[in-house]
Amino acid sequence: MAKLWVKFQRYFRRKPVRFFTLVALYLTAGSLVFLHSGFVGQPAVAENEPNPAASVPEGAELPYQDLLHLERGFRETPESPNAVRRYGPWLKSTSSKDSPERGRLGDYGGTWSRALKGRILREKEEERDGSAIFRGCFHRPDNLSLALPVTATMLNMSVDKCVDLCTEKEYPLAALGGKACHCGFPNTRFRLHDQEDEQLCAQKCGGEEYESCGTANYFIVYQTQVQDNRCMDRRFLPGQSKELIALASFPGAGNTWARHLIELATGFYTGSYYFDGSLYNKGFRGERDHWRSGRTICIKTHESGQKEIEAFDAAILLIRNPYKALMAEFNRKYGGHIGFASQAHWKGKEWPEFVKNYAPWWATHTLDWLKYGKKVLVVHFEDLKQDLFTQLERMVSLLDVDVFEDRLLCVEGQKDGNFKRSGLRKLEYDPYTPEMQNTINSYIKMVDRALRLRNLTGVPDDYYPR
Repeated sequence: MAKLWVKFQRYFRRKPVRFFTLVALYLTAGSLVFLHSGFVGQPAVAENEPNPAASVPEGAELPYQDLLHLERGFRETPESPNAVRRYGPWLKSTSSKDSPERGRLGDYGGTWSRALKGRILREKEEERDGSAIFRGCFHRPDNLSLALPVTATMLNMSVDKCVDLCTEKEYPLAALGGKACHCGFPNTRFRLHDQEDEQLCAQKCGGEEYESCGTANYFIVYQTQVQDNRCMDRRFLPGQSKELIALASFPGAGNTWARHLIELATGFYTGSYYFDGSLYNKGFRGERDHWRSGRTICIKTHESGQKEIEAFDAAILLIRNPYKALMAEFNRKYGGHIGFASQAHWKGKEWPEFVKNYAPWWATHTLDWLKYGKKVLVVHFEDLKQDLFTQLERMVSLLDVDVFEDRLLCVEGQKDGNFKRSGLRKLEYDPYTPEMQNTINSYIKMVDRALRLRNLTGVPDDYYPR
């Protein structure tokens, strides 16, 4: 074989032209085969086949969006016109032609039905491409020029026109008040905390019959795609912190989301007892600092031993419903920070083993921090979701940082971050067996009792019943 190869080399060394001719013929033949496969072998795309890019949900949810009730299992998020509401409350017609029967989706005989169909199609399109988010109906602020500094009169007012104007002016809020379009930021004069009945804003737009444009006294408000940069700057502490403050939680209880909120609210990086490269790449620059560096505002930890707890001078203890925390951590363990565990993992031996090991840890984690922690502030994940402004104020107060209220209002508009799971992975059954439920319920009662013995609020009502 070696002699044959030597003869082959000598032949082409003497005849280089033949060698290069052979190479050229080979390449030409390969190109012809490639072109032929491109024309003949390309699969056709069916008209009703979904576009992969269009199927990616906007933002999503997020890891920090409430899971559905476990007795019904996971449900996929339905494609609803109200998922991302661009057009606010729909105006109702009193005409007999617009009866409920004629208003059904799929009955497109009348003008109203055709309008509904067109709006639904537009909204679905906008959900894919990015759209303004409906915030609700709000009373006109007392000092309008300071609350919403940009105002324009539009005779043919529509939601699109006002949102586009405020987007062009680089404001995150668009408020429609009849023929006037107002733009601005959430601020102490316009906090968006006291929402009114939507029917108070149900006045037809001059340029779009089936849209509501609010009135002179009640504004329809949308959040544009403009990012509120008042709370986006972050840095390390200028000097070494005198106190080490823990952001302690059981895994799956929303620690990463809480870090995101704290960084936006304070403007300082948070640290970690561990190192997670994926979180560092997502912007958590404090991940690389040693947890004792003193350059970060607080330190993430899942530790629950006495020695580890006593190393901190104070702590924010984040507690979440164990049924949801266990499922969130299982998804993270087998699907990453914004992914999902597969059906095989849920139905295999991994899930029962996981619950057996992690469920008791959920209880001992809270009990240990209550027992050994110094100056512990308890924050329930469910309360943080429901009343973010108030709970975030409590957290920032413990961190001993001066924060302006406008910055906290900015956080509310940027609260989701990059760690939302994209909808809920469908799981057709409750993964918790009766035996698992009995065990977990006993842990819930144990933690509830420990909280109340320290004159703290017990676990939220949604932990029960199971």
